[in-house]
Amino acid sequence: MGADKTRIGIIGAGAIGCVVGGLLAKAGHDVTLVDQWPEHVEQIKSGGLRLSGSCGEHLVPVPALHLHELALVREPFDAVFVAVKSYDTEWATQLAADHLRRPDGVVVDFQNGINDHRVAAVAGRERNDAVVAAFHAHAVGALVPGLRHLEPLVRLLRQ
Repeated sequence: MGADKTRIGIIGAGAIGCVVGGLLAKAGHDVTLVDQWPEHVEQIKSGGLRLSGSCGEHLVPVPALHLHELALVREPFDAVFVAVKSYDTEWATQLAADHLRRPDGVVVDFQNGINDHRVAAVAGRERNDAVVAAFHAHAVGALVPGLRHLEPLVRLLRQ
């Protein structure tokens, strides 16, 4: 990846996609959230992304796109995180692969290992090092448009 700031796209700005993307954006990374829930995308665009819970209380300005707006993005991403429900894995992974920087962009499967083989089958066709699997040990709530709440999974299991 180049010397410039790494461009990160997140397909699926639901619970975990927003927490990961929001915290990366808060840390100064170039992040774009992409989602299919219109009200959620509009809330992030107009009021920012609100994060709460064990990550603290944050209002993060982060670019958010409706799925169809991704067609207007001209600069490819260095990394695209796939953070969608299982039934959306293939099309979301293809969308991610279509917007990757060549030849060294990567797709990060952020579905806790459940769909690694499905993501690899789509994004790893051209090269076997294009897919990275990622896991998280937090429960994240998608409460209302533009708000995500994060709690460590261990804390929830103790309750």
